[in-house]
Amino acid sequence: MPQIVCNIALDVSVNNAGQMLMAKQGDSQCRLLCVRFTDCGKPLNIEREATVLLNVARGEETCAFEGSVTPDGAALFTVPDFALQEAGRVSCDVSAVMPANGRLTTSRFEIVVEEAVCPNGDLGTVGTSDMAAEFIAQQQLYTLTPIPNADGYALRPSLNRRYRLDLSDAAYKTESAWAALALELPTPTAPDRENWVLIYCHAPVHAIAGAVTVNWGEERLFADGTKPSVTLEDFDIICTYSPEAARWQIGVVQYSAGEGTV
Repeated sequence: MPQIVCNIALDVSVNNAGQMLMAKQGDSQCRLLCVRFTDCGKPLNIEREATVLLNVARGEETCAFEGSVTPDGAALFTVPDFALQEAGRVSCDVSAVMPANGRLTTSRFEIVVEEAVCPNGDLGTVGTSDMAAEFIAQQQLYTLTPIPNADGYALRPSLNRRYRLDLSDAAYKTESAWAALALELPTPTAPDRENWVLIYCHAPVHAIAGAVTVNWGEERLFADGTKPSVTLEDFDIICTYSPEAARWQIGVVQYSAGEGTV
């Protein structure tokens, strides 16, 4: 499939909201957007460890979509299907979220989504609209809010979703220990299909209790048969369901600032 890359510069100090891009209703996974941050017109590189988000407002609906930081400090996104689903104007801006909870957001720009001549020309199969809606949902980045229970808090994500989990709030820890956190994964209703959960976590290391501890649940599978031990404050929880074993497989990837040069 051909892909195009649109390069734009967005200022964080000057309102340059007059920028507009054109796209076509119904296009999918073929339009890339490379955003260079500027400060009063001067290039401003994004830190490699930052998380970059394309914030999209379509009517009353808003969603954030995660991209990647390029080696030269720009933000790279695939324009999401959510933005191109309906003809009209879509308002956007871009945020860089730093590991230490700092956040910097650009001025706005617009995507003018031109109506397609035949927007449903390839959607003749029964159930395709439901599949498209699910595909769009899988691209979104949701906030995972811990749910209080008798022992502490439960983490209850839905299937095939990406989440951001921020445990900075003092409610999740006391002076001497973390509150009990339990990961409760749903039972897949269609185990032979792809089932997964991805959680991007930030849990500042406790001065007394150390890094956060998680109860991973019963009958889980782990790499080398060892339950993950979190030691850093930024980490990803990766969950995939194995239909052969009829169990969830859980892995943890942890992050810290790199040293040296590449």
